[in-house]
Amino acid sequence: MHQLSHIFITGRTYLFGMRGEKLSDAILYDKLNLLRKDFFGYIERNTEKVDGNLPVFYGYVISALESSFPGLGDDAYDEFIDQITYHVLDASRQLLDPEYIRRVMASALRTKKRRDAHVGIDIVIGLRLVKAGDCIHALDYLKKYATMDAKLGMSVAYCYYSLSLHDFEGRESPALYQRPGEMELLAREELLTLASVKPPVNRLKQLEVEDSVFLEKLFWQMVFLGLEWFPSEKWFLTTGLKNAELNDNSAMRDRLLEIGAERFYNDKSVLREMFYNKLRNRDAGGAAGIVNQLLKQFPDDLEPVYLGLKLSLLTSKKITYHSFRKLAGKKGMPAPILGLFDIAFDLLSHEKKDALLRLGEFEREYPDLRYYSGTIRYIAHDFFANDDMRAKRAKKTLLDSVEQYSLVELSKIETKGGAAPTD
Repeated sequence: MHQLSHIFITGRTYLFGMRGEKLSDAILYDKLNLLRKDFFGYIERNTEKVDGNLPVFYGYVISALESSFPGLGDDAYDEFIDQITYHVLDASRQLLDPEYIRRVMASALRTKKRRDAHVGIDIVIGLRLVKAGDCIHALDYLKKYATMDAKLGMSVAYCYYSLSLHDFEGRESPALYQRPGEMELLAREELLTLASVKPPVNRLKQLEVEDSVFLEKLFWQMVFLGLEWFPSEKWFLTTGLKNAELNDNSAMRDRLLEIGAERFYNDKSVLREMFYNKLRNRDAGGAAGIVNQLLKQFPDDLEPVYLGLKLSLLTSKKITYHSFRKLAGKKGMPAPILGLFDIAFDLLSHEKKDALLRLGEFEREYPDLRYYSGTIRYIAHDFFANDDMRAKRAKKTLLDSVEQYSLVELSKIETKGGAAPTD
């Protein structure tokens, strides 16, 4: 394994170089990624050698890690081993041999540091078996971890569902007219458990495999099956939307929101997602329609008024802004939020003098917020710079900043349970 010796030797410069200086976390991640790719390349070129000398191969992995990254934390160390193990399994032709899997597991576990080292190894073995279509054995490794991550739970449900497709093979009557078999019932039960526990999505590092297309495909298959089997269960919709956001999957987000508009038209959180999706698609008319719907369905809430103010900022229509501004005051919108919106509206309307006057009034009125108003003043100067890119960045920064502040303050009011009218 002379190529591995090369990885080990050159690996000494990955983080500490000639002088042993420690670099930032971001650079540490990049250097680890380079080392990981070196090992991936070796595994792909020398699969049979790796399979035939697993203890020696993992020994080189340990040597490279400990030599190049002596201060590496246990979590990052074990995650690296998990990723290497998945790649070993992914490249091998012996994947479906239980004895081979046992040997890989034994070699990998000897290298890991945490007490729960077996969890990551179980997950990567199970995922690779799912990818290979061996759902029966994949369940042995995955089902006990199903509620740790929504995507992992969907993988378990998929395994049961995939097995259920064979329940009626060979029967004369079509499966459509049969009662669900045992495996389909287990798939449904798994989905209901996930909807009850509500695990986060994409929390586990072991799910970050390079060839994640298969994982995404089965995730979406089970999300839409969940919505078909349990049409009133919103968790499948919200989890799908979260995954679509994390992966910037606009097609799936639009598809889910179409379902949401039909089934959950009176749910505030779904309507909120629809509003922001309209903004992403530059559909001001559609966004205005959702604001009006929210105002009718939730007349005592401040959020619909806030969304109306936000929309009027983006459209820069004075009549619309002042209408929502007046309504916000009547409904008890906190005065500092209104002050910030007034400043932002003047800036976006290119009223420099008015904006700076309002900013001065804001600083006098709310001295405890000077830490924030100083930032707004700094951003305001970029609005009127002779640089279109600077002005564009300033606009986005201002809108994001005002939104973050406003949502934090509104969440405090929601927690307390109400607001007093503001003049």
